Formats: sequence, structure tokens, C-alpha cells
Amino acid sequence: MRRISLILLVLLAACSDKKERTGNVPDEPNYTVFFIDKSLSNNSLSEARTTYERVIREAIVENVHQKGDKVEVYFVHDNTAKARALSLTARTELPNTEGTSPTDREAAQTDYELQLAREHATMQRQILIKLDQPNDNLSNQHTDLWGSLDVLARADESGKQVHTYYLSDMVESMNGPGRRDFHKTPPASNQQADDWAKTDAKRLADQYAIGSPTIRLVLPFAATASARENNPTITRYWHTLFETMGATEVVE
Repeated sequence: MRRISLILLVLLAACSDKKERTGNVPDEPNYTVFFIDKSLSNNSLSEARTTYERVIREAIVENVHQKGDKVEVYFVHDNTAKARALSLTARTELPNTEGTSPTDREAAQTDYELQLAREHATMQRQILIKLDQPNDNLSNQHTDLWGSLDVLARADESGKQVHTYYLSDMVESMNGPGRRDFHKTPPASNQQADDWAKTDAKRLADQYAIGSPTIRLVLPFAATASARENNPTITRYWHTLFETMGATEVVE
């Protein structure tokens, strides 16, 4: 009797495990933000266009899976925090296949994948239109990347996992007390980049709680670009700033 009971328990556990594995469990909702640099300093767009498009297409496929996933585009210029250019929310729902036959599950999954592929294509097309949109007004004279922190703090309030893409040369260029202008005064070394970033992060964290976003810096420079064109100390500054403020990942 004891042996039969054990066998029944094993069979019940196996059935329960199979039910959990075959049922559709929603992914953690995602919030994807693209910051597209429209300032004059990001003047390598023609060379970087292919890279930017590839990253945009890949990010949509990787991050948009279900109804409620959000995608936003902000332009980077002298007022980045208020430069939202596009806001999209996914409407494709995950199929509920619990208790259905294998044939019905396969049909539902195929229909879901087709609908999602169409939605991906629509989102990609709309974002690429914004990528190619020119900015000829005076807002292109400065680059306010700190302004993106306000956007990230608001995105974190959504409770979703935030994925961030900077399509930019990352050259902060703002006038005024307490601001950085890397065109005039970039960090002289990695140590200075770290020191500046940690000092700035301490002050900025009091204003902007960005949570734990993942961040990718998509620079417009060719692999053969000189250090004068693609200053590694500037990139180092942003890695340290974002990591100090709580980012879970900062990659290029």
C-alpha cells in the first residue's frame, strides 16, 4: 500500500508539472525607451543609420511580447525630458491554452505569433520614421542627457522592467552652473570620469530614482574611430554614473 501511494504521488506531481509547463505564463511586462540624439554633436547619423536600425528592430523583438508592453521614443537635445516623440503600447494578447487540445494550442500559438509579428513590424516602422526625422530648430545646439534620468524615473514608476537604448554619441553639452559640457571639458582620465560620475550620481539620485533599468549605449562611431572622436573617458563616465544610480546592466 505504501508503494502504491508513493507511485500515485509521483504521477500526480508529474501531471501538475506538465500542466504548469504547457500553460502560458505571462512574461514580466516590459517598458522600452529609445533616446535618439537629435543634437548637432551626433552628426554621424548617416554612418550609424544601419546600426541604429538593427538595434531598434532587435530591441522590439526582444522586449515586446504581450499586451501592455510599452515602447517610447524621446529625442535628445536641449530639453530631453519633455521631448517624447512616440508612445506605443502592445495589444497582442498571449493565448490562453490551458485545457485545450494540442491542435488548438498549436493553432492559438501560430495566430499569436502572426499577430505579434505584425505588431512588431508596425512599431519598428514608426520608430524608424522618428529616427529619420530631422531636427533643424535651435534645440539641436545642446545635448541634455541628464534629462533622460527624469524619463527613466517616470518609467520605473510603472513597475515594469525598463530597457533603455541610447542612440547617441553621449556627449553631454549643457551650459549653466553644475552642468557638464564634454565638448569643452571632457574627463581627462578614467579616474576623473569615475570621480565626476560618482559625484554627479549622488546629487542626481536625490532627484531621480531610476530603479534598475538595463541600459545599452549605441554609439555612432566606427570601430576605427580615434580616441579624439570617440573619447573612451566619456563612455566611462556614463557607465559609472548609471551603475552608481542602480542600473542592473550597462553595455555597448
